[in-house]
Amino acid sequence: MEATDHLKASLVAAIALANTFGSATRQGRPAVPPEADDIRAVLRLTTNRVGEVDVAAYASGGKQLYDALSRLPDVDAAVDQVNDLLRDTKAAPQLVRDDGAPWHLHFGGPGATGWIAEFATAAAMLLGSDEVERLRRCEATRCDDLFLDATRSRTQRFCSTACQNRTKVAAHRARTA
Repeated sequence: MEATDHLKASLVAAIALANTFGSATRQGRPAVPPEADDIRAVLRLTTNRVGEVDVAAYASGGKQLYDALSRLPDVDAAVDQVNDLLRDTKAAPQLVRDDGAPWHLHFGGPGATGWIAEFATAAAMLLGSDEVERLRRCEATRCDDLFLDATRSRTQRFCSTACQNRTKVAAHRARTA
């Protein structure tokens, strides 16, 4: 999938929002309920204009994104759920330009519904591409996070270095025990 920087940022943010509301365990620990700062951090992945955030307004869409993307490699099931989300949010393309930046597509208006529409559209574009296998679930035990494999070799197995290190330490301890 050849993508603009904006689309890539929206996809990374979509996955981050999905993990925020869908993962039961994250990097070896039980997931904690998200707070407004967690949602702001997700939105900052794709925009510098983050206002007040109502966590509850993002909860349903974030959980739906996680449920959809977790269905991979069953692309058909994931597409059905993302299509529902696109319909629910009334995602509609529009060109937007921020101060001095080039024109780029947005798929929703301001507020949580607009961001969910944006993220659902980014997920849909991934699902409709030949790069869908780049979306993976972390292979570490006690981590349910999804991530986008951005490596050239397409061999990334973990969502973070924390999960990678935890797995390597556990394997080392098992070998030396």
